[in-house]
Amino acid sequence: MKHTRTIVASILAAMALPAAAGNLTLTTGLDYSSGEYGTDTTSETWYVPIAAKYETGPITLKLTVPYLSVKDAVVTQDGDPIQGTNCAGTKTGVGDITASAGYNLLDGSSGGLLLDAVAKVKAPTAENDCLGSEKTDYALQVDLAKAFGAVTTFGTLGWKDMGDKELRNPFYASVGVATKVAPETTVGVAYDWRGKLRSTSDPVSEASLFVSQKLSAQWKLQVYGVKGFSDNSPDWGGGMMVSYTY
Repeated sequence: MKHTRTIVASILAAMALPAAAGNLTLTTGLDYSSGEYGTDTTSETWYVPIAAKYETGPITLKLTVPYLSVKDAVVTQDGDPIQGTNCAGTKTGVGDITASAGYNLLDGSSGGLLLDAVAKVKAPTAENDCLGSEKTDYALQVDLAKAFGAVTTFGTLGWKDMGDKELRNPFYASVGVATKVAPETTVGVAYDWRGKLRSTSDPVSEASLFVSQKLSAQWKLQVYGVKGFSDNSPDWGGGMMVSYTY
């Protein structure tokens, strides 16, 4: 049931252009968020993803298996609370699994534009409805990045089929900028938005600040904080991700 956030994707997009990629990258970490999501209940979520990314030529395949611990969960569909429904106490378990396939249309070489087309599917694999949406949804998006010396601008534009006739199928987007402050250190900001799922609900609207530190040729650490600006975003959140590239 964790709200959908594109911050991790945005961080990786920002780092993709200046960093050399290997065939396989494994990522895990810890994410915390707290918010009322338009209700009177404050929900706290701890989120641990196990993600694998495999690259071969222009094709990138990703799989994310999340483990969640949610206190006083507000049951949501992609961030929109299902009115009158909540899960008191703390629930833990596997959440909805997400898989994606991307194709690199422009590789960003020689300072040019990096452009990827991506298809995603989220399967309703959560152990109970306090941890997932119980719906299969699909998304199509394009990811872009452009380097200007030490500065990289990046963005995402996408559309999602929620798999639920009672909900709108929204557009979503993110924009951001990152800059190197040291040879192995990058800092940046990003803004994420997603359209309303219902006429009476709010869009998702949140901003993020992040730092990425390359620890070695294989290891990378990313730390970030998030501030929400709508009822369908967390009041605040943050976390850290560590990646290893083979």
